[in-house]
Amino acid sequence: MNGKIGMIEAIAPTASVRRAYNLHSLYYGTLVAPLERRPRMLALEKACLRADERVLEVATGPGFTLREILKIVHPTNVVDGVDLSPRMLERARRLIRAAGHTNARLQEADARQLPFEDATFDVLLNSYMLDLIPLDDMSVVLKEFRRVLKSGGRLVLVNMSKPSADVLTPLERVYNLLPKRWVPYLLGSCRPVLMEVPVRQAGFSDVQRQYLPQIMPSEIITARASQDA
Repeated sequence: MNGKIGMIEAIAPTASVRRAYNLHSLYYGTLVAPLERRPRMLALEKACLRADERVLEVATGPGFTLREILKIVHPTNVVDGVDLSPRMLERARRLIRAAGHTNARLQEADARQLPFEDATFDVLLNSYMLDLIPLDDMSVVLKEFRRVLKSGGRLVLVNMSKPSADVLTPLERVYNLLPKRWVPYLLGSCRPVLMEVPVRQAGFSDVQRQYLPQIMPSEIITARASQDA
């Protein structure tokens, strides 16, 4: 564990993560999504979305949070969603169509290089993705998040987490002991992260953290972007 920041390193390369989540798409909605629902819904509440705002969800997954976003925004307001896994995006498209929404625009993309112009979005939501990102890439991702947000735009993150930096959880111990090639498939490459400090370091303001000690311990980070940071 990096003693300064209290996080262990992610070990799975991007290609392995994509393959793993293509597989996880088969059961994610049934087995994993229920554990994530409460933090996701609390995060959406904290986002305080308005009907006319431009919204981006990074790591859309099977689309459950996106479906809730689409209930809030105006039907003519297009909501963007991206994910690394094409099969997750297929699941999301089916879910959104079944719910009767036609104003979602989904595309495959890596969070380290988002396919959007600067200062495009009022709100960016990202759930359970930074906990599988390598430490060195976290600043890259957060810089991209700040780039695509308008000045004063709102960032809302949900991450697998832990109470504090001085705790080494059982999951982290297992993560470090498993053969590297197993980690994306058995653990989804996820490990607890603490993003309050990295978000501040990335130039965001009004950074706040709420820790949720549940079956899947999580944190919700809220912040505002400043393009001149």
